[in-house]
Amino acid sequence: MSANPEAFPSERQRLITERLAMHGRVIAADLAAEFKVSEHSIRRDLGALAASGVCKRVYGGAISLASDGPISARIEHEPQRKRTLGVAGAGLISAGQHVFIDGGSTNLAIARAIDPQMTLTVTTNAPVIAVELMKLPCVEVILLGGRLSPVAGSTYGHTTIQQLTHFNFDLCFLGACALDAMKGVTAFDLDVAEFKRAVVARSGQVVVAVINEKLASIAHYQVASCEDVGALVVEHDAPEDRLELFRGKVAQLVKAQAGH
Repeated sequence: MSANPEAFPSERQRLITERLAMHGRVIAADLAAEFKVSEHSIRRDLGALAASGVCKRVYGGAISLASDGPISARIEHEPQRKRTLGVAGAGLISAGQHVFIDGGSTNLAIARAIDPQMTLTVTTNAPVIAVELMKLPCVEVILLGGRLSPVAGSTYGHTTIQQLTHFNFDLCFLGACALDAMKGVTAFDLDVAEFKRAVVARSGQVVVAVINEKLASIAHYQVASCEDVGALVVEHDAPEDRLELFRGKVAQLVKAQAGH
């Protein structure tokens, strides 16, 4: 870089925006080292970008809104990568189970990857996932009602949580807004986090499938610790330095196959 980005915050913010588009998340300490500026300057940049709607601030950095935007946009974001996660996640399901599939674009990919010959009962709080599951002739589909979030594309709140008391799930695929080795699964919305905690409490095993951008990021509200996660499904090229932090904390680490 020919000029010091410290002298040109607008240029620095342009470069940060490019990294968000490419990687989905940025870490403030890494940007400070790369641009040779203080973390305070980077936090100021991230604050400006968040205010303009480019990203959402998280602990230690920021994530692209593509990672946590409306469900319609997230379904179109990196579909091939999510398809490989879907195949790996669906491979954890056994015939005869009662499975819960939480809302989210990656979990939609899991629903699409279920063996159409497998006999299952699947409960979901996401209408788009329920519609996909209805294409499977051997799957009994249960859709939870309640307040529907246009962003998450799923129901949540007191009514939805109350319905959970009637179920015990063998396996649940939990949507994760963010995932960190220390903080575990976190969410951006207080009510959504409460619903997810209720799902975890009713599930024998919790599975979380995430694209690389969501590894080592923290949202505002606690959902579950890493010790609550029975299986973490990651991409084939998930950074080893990030994965190492999860080893010994999650019960099982599953890597998707490249281009599967």
